[in-house]
Amino acid sequence: MTAPNVLLVILDSVRARNTGLHGYGDRTTPFLDSFAGEAEWYRQARAPSIHSVASHASLFSGLHVDQHGVTKHESQLDPDATVWSDLSERGYETGLFTPNVVVTESSNLAEPFDTVDGPRRDPKHRYFEDALSPTDVEGHQTNVEYLRRCVASGKPLRSAFNGLYFISSNKDAYDPEQEAGTEYVESFLQWSDERDGPWAACLNFMDAHFPYEPVREFRSAGTEELLDVHDSLSSPISKDVAASGEWWKLRAIEALYDDCIRQADDAVATLVDALRERGVLDDTLLVVTSDHGDGFGEWSRVDPRVRAAYHSWSVHEVLTHVPLLVRRPGGEDGGANDSLASLTRFPAVVEATLDGETESFAVDDRAFASTHRLERPTVMLPDACEDPERYAGPWRAVYEQDDDGVYKYGTHDSASATIRVRDAQVSYRVADDDGGVVAQSYGELEGADVSDGESDSLEDSVEDQLESLGYIR
Repeated sequence: MTAPNVLLVILDSVRARNTGLHGYGDRTTPFLDSFAGEAEWYRQARAPSIHSVASHASLFSGLHVDQHGVTKHESQLDPDATVWSDLSERGYETGLFTPNVVVTESSNLAEPFDTVDGPRRDPKHRYFEDALSPTDVEGHQTNVEYLRRCVASGKPLRSAFNGLYFISSNKDAYDPEQEAGTEYVESFLQWSDERDGPWAACLNFMDAHFPYEPVREFRSAGTEELLDVHDSLSSPISKDVAASGEWWKLRAIEALYDDCIRQADDAVATLVDALRERGVLDDTLLVVTSDHGDGFGEWSRVDPRVRAAYHSWSVHEVLTHVPLLVRRPGGEDGGANDSLASLTRFPAVVEATLDGETESFAVDDRAFASTHRLERPTVMLPDACEDPERYAGPWRAVYEQDDDGVYKYGTHDSASATIRVRDAQVSYRVADDDGGVVAQSYGELEGADVSDGESDSLEDSVEDQLESLGYIR
């Protein structure tokens, strides 16, 4: 057999609880439900963090969040610490296909890839092709600075109109329809068809990420009314509900989220069917998972003062328990796996596969999940928010498994708890402390010198994207 291809598919923001795989009532994942018959399906998989930059850094490096320290949108990870750099050294061509601006632009997580596709917000923001446009100027510029450039350009009126056209076109920086997963499946397939040797790629689908605006094909009955509720929330939505107290709105729009998961599931179906038709599925290590889930007002079992919203804070199970399916080359070793698993095992699984061996996502002893968010709650949340400090990070969790099942030990501020996790639908508090497990376990983690600091600043267009995607900045 030739060197196997490697394909990582990340269903951004898809939590295990809302998938058919994990017993959800609505049929949100019909394809993944059937695909589990030919893939290894982990019932107890955990994401290393609750937001994209930290979880992707862990997926790519195999390190826990408190080891790599890549926790902010502007954070930089040493590219040589990633599995993608290792694959390049083995002769693989690598590609990243995603509209996720956190991965492609605000951080440097796209740096190890030979090809990067996405996001697609800027190709049409020029009305007059022969005149200046804001996209021609690198870095930040004020309106006055741009107008001065217009005057000096030789075509001041056309250049000024291009500026107005750019602003009007960018009023919604993220277009869910333009950035749908199937769009990136198409570009990935074209790219992979053109490779002569083995390839390794990451596809991150944002279909289920806020804003929850499913394309018309996947809208359920009552969607239009729910979209009105959705649109009444200002972005960031976690900031809105924390200040207004209108948590019912989050619960209401969860139905839209379900439609978006169904849309993401369909994109995976399109991808797998195409790989199968091309005869390359059996030559590929395919991993389908999520980097984190989303919260819709669920109360924290670690700190009962706090409710989960979006993926802004907490280590609630709705944020850390994620789907994970692994189809190995040849389609062997399928079936359910009840072992506690961590996404940090991805590089080890890849390396073993390339060496003709089989490695599991299951952990030997424990799994970790943590976040430092919110880092400055009194600054980042409005004055109308009562007791903003209750949202402050860090939040930490340690998972262990014994004959009775999975236990979660969590801490936040002065609160701590031990939680029994039966599955993605059922978990409950069994002790009002963590028995010191969290402090001891995190104290045993060894740091890794892989963080390259942070970028100095982000372009306005990137900031606009982050805001439209619901991030608190």
